[in-house]
Amino acid sequence: MLQIVFTIGVLFWLLHNTNWQSLSQRFAEIRPWWFVAAMASYALNLSVSVIRWRIILLAMERTAPILWLLRLNWVGAYFNQVLPGAVSGDVIRAWYTRHQTGSMPLALAAVFGDRFMGMGALIVIAAVAFALGGARVGLLPQMGWTIGILLFAYVLIIILILSPLLNFLEKISGKLGDKLHDIRLGMSALLCHRLALSGTIVLSFAIQCISVLTFWLLAHALGEAPDAVALWVVWPVISLFLALPISFAGWGLREGLMVFYLGYLHMGHDQALALSLLLGFTMVLTSLPGALLWIGLHRHHEAPPDLQSQTGAH
Repeated sequence: MLQIVFTIGVLFWLLHNTNWQSLSQRFAEIRPWWFVAAMASYALNLSVSVIRWRIILLAMERTAPILWLLRLNWVGAYFNQVLPGAVSGDVIRAWYTRHQTGSMPLALAAVFGDRFMGMGALIVIAAVAFALGGARVGLLPQMGWTIGILLFAYVLIIILILSPLLNFLEKISGKLGDKLHDIRLGMSALLCHRLALSGTIVLSFAIQCISVLTFWLLAHALGEAPDAVALWVVWPVISLFLALPISFAGWGLREGLMVFYLGYLHMGHDQALALSLLLGFTMVLTSLPGALLWIGLHRHHEAPPDLQSQTGAH
């Protein structure tokens, strides 16, 4: 309920200060082929990220058919858009792969690892672009501190996962302690598996470059020519903030941050809002096949024995 209130409040404030005629005119003049290309780019993003997820499962000595994971990735993307919380679809992906991993905690670890590697690539892209951005990045208020804090938090999480500081989880009695311990072991398996880690890092940068491409295509669909700083600093940072569970599927939060940051790069309120709304609509429309793929999924979620890895202990 708080997420819904936050989303409605921010959108009401933004739309209250919007020139409706200008906003509607921008949508009326959308270049259709650029928009279709952006949808294809987002679909490519969802498809390529499946490979990273499967590599992570292999690092944990588990496996699942690539087409099964592709179906679940699309289902997860759909539920990320229609359910409260920033990771609702991720939990669903873990639920339907618990039979391949042998336990729900390991399934969560694999999905969390997938999300975690993507966030790491976003932070690095934003940090490098900020360092190379010159005078243009100086227009963005407190962006250096924001990226620095995100980078510090990310490194701290890696250290905690790999260090013995979290061994106390083993001593927590009951199922909660066991589950937290298994999630940590699953993440450690990925971070200690050099080949899998290298593969997921490369794929993560490729996936995030596709995300930037989607942003660029949608800007051109509206007839905008976005600043390079908007592409490589602002959009990655906004994508990271969208992981926070404070708005409904990112709506409101994305629009507020877009209007705030792009305003400093000389993009008008109506322009930035139109771009952000179009981004949201693109994600919803492209992920809609996930609703159809979810139908009947419960009848197939228990994979045949030959598809469930019995190797390794968690």
